[in-house]
Amino acid sequence: MRFESHEDFLEMEATIEEDASLQSLGDAYVTVLVQASGFRGHNDLWVQRESLEAFVTQLDALNRNLSGEARLSGISPDELELVIRAVTSRGHVAISGSTDYFIQSDNGRHWHSVSFGFEFEPGQMTTALWHSWLSRYASDTSRPAR
Repeated sequence: MRFESHEDFLEMEATIEEDASLQSLGDAYVTVLVQASGFRGHNDLWVQRESLEAFVTQLDALNRNLSGEARLSGISPDELELVIRAVTSRGHVAISGSTDYFIQSDNGRHWHSVSFGFEFEPGQMTTALWHSWLSRYASDTSRPAR
């Protein structure tokens, strides 16, 4: 999944847990890469299946109606907060959020964080819903129209 505008972008890839014997079946190990206004960050984290399903449903509604928002959070607090929302009544959309984590060193912990936000073309939502790992989480009723 990638949303971009000029030099700004958010890119997310995922490995989905496929082992049916695990409680984490359907959860995704997500890699996030973001660059916005000269700031850049990377993180790897887990997102629960239920959060991904809700996000896809919300993103599909936002894509169809160009109103409202879609939210996604990581399992661990503050690792990922992502919001895609309508910013005008004319169909402009924006993405904002943050990705954070602690780095453990020999002498302590260090907090790393990137906050970001930018507008992008709404057609990118359709591409994300149909042509990325997110399509796995779409129910038949929430699949975007082609």
